[in-house]
Amino acid sequence: MSGRARGFLRHWIAGFKRGGLIVLHQFAAALTVRAPAATALLAPTPSPEPSGEGFDFSRISPDPSAVPRSDLFYKLANAALFLGVISAVAGLAAGAIAFGIGPIFGAHIISDRGKSMMWKAGLVAIVVGSATSIIAFLLTEI
Repeated sequence: MSGRARGFLRHWIAGFKRGGLIVLHQFAAALTVRAPAATALLAPTPSPEPSGEGFDFSRISPDPSAVPRSDLFYKLANAALFLGVISAVAGLAAGAIAFGIGPIFGAHIISDRGKSMMWKAGLVAIVVGSATSIIAFLLTEI
């Protein structure tokens, strides 16, 4: 860049710092003030017109027959519960193996982790295995 171009660039930046920033702020303030009115003009009118009665919640209720292929949902839920129980049992078995093998090889940290893995997997198996009864209880009591 030549010296003349560099001087012009410095002069332009200094001018922007002095007055250009003020113009930019005034422009932003004008847009902020006038933007809601312009948005209101562009917004479509609602159809139908809202009534004063409000929303009729009595017309809304759970209806499994309105869901297309609701049997697919139940199959997926049963498959997820089955995989959850299988993985919890696998975790329980892996924890038992680690708990039993750890002291044989002198790795007591593995034995401790195996014990905690068995507790966690047992709790997961209880929660996953009883998920349907927990959900049924919550739906009837709440």
